[in-house]
Amino acid sequence: MANPEDLGRYRLKRLLGRGALGEVWEARDQDHEGGKVAVKIMHAADEELAFARSAFAREARLASLVRHPHVVVVHDAGEAAGTSFMVMDMVEGTSLRKLIGDRSTHLSERLRWLREIGDGLSAMHQAGVVHRDLKPENVIVRPDRTACVVDLGIAKWTKFDLGGVRDPMDVVEELDAQLPKTDYVPPETAEESIYDELGDQYAWGVLAYEVLTGTVPNGASPPLTERDEVPARVAAAVERARSKRREDRWDAMELLLEELVGPTTSAALVAGRSTKENETPEALVAPPPAADGVEPAKDMAKARSRRRSPHVLAVAAVLVLLGALIVAAALR
Repeated sequence: MANPEDLGRYRLKRLLGRGALGEVWEARDQDHEGGKVAVKIMHAADEELAFARSAFAREARLASLVRHPHVVVVHDAGEAAGTSFMVMDMVEGTSLRKLIGDRSTHLSERLRWLREIGDGLSAMHQAGVVHRDLKPENVIVRPDRTACVVDLGIAKWTKFDLGGVRDPMDVVEELDAQLPKTDYVPPETAEESIYDELGDQYAWGVLAYEVLTGTVPNGASPPLTERDEVPARVAAAVERARSKRREDRWDAMELLLEELVGPTTSAALVAGRSTKENETPEALVAPPPAADGVEPAKDMAKARSRRRSPHVLAVAAVLVLLGALIVAAALR
């Protein structure tokens, strides 16, 4: 562990967490009036991660391309005293891990968290970045009850270089660091050393199963489609996302989001606009409720008619006046 003074303008204050590949600290940014930030430090003693450390700062700067309300913002990266570090926003709130299994959390809120997490992953993928370490510990639920994906410490750039052009669904092979073995790592990573956008999708699917049921799925776990408490449409979407065979998953997170929330609102989610806290999945997908017993479609047509009525009357008056002038001219 580097001395706090060795990280330049950043002063480490409190250890927030320690993982297989590094530590996360609360720190103060001396150049910005001591503002709070989170600093991810790559372990310097692990010789097998030498290549990962050499690429760490570059990948961190690439991760800073992502700007989305449900993804932590990366501000800076560097090296000091043989240690690579990444500087991110300090996201206040509660780890999703602590909220899993909380029966007081309504299903609609859990579904909204899953949409927000998926929305954040979609934004990362569109920017050419895969997270590679999605799990409940790396999602923070803020005080306003919105979800934020954090800890981009092993995020991977999916393009060959900054100026290169690459299909974002191309496979990312030859991992620069051995990923931790967790329930959220897709099978193809262990078998073929492959991790790409479909790997993030698998991790999301496992996380979604856990958020919806309170337990991590294993070989004996029943599919979500057999659980009555989960909406059938959601259950089918999650099961496809966590398929063991990568070719059976959704082609992209955007398609998964569309299946979850419906085509009307999925574009807004992908664009980064969060849903309201009190909106349920049914409210997002269903048409607006009827007013005074009128069917929704007819009610909306009446509303449009009322909004247009002043213009219609004005046009009608002009046409009547023109007709009168034409008749008067003909009589002369």
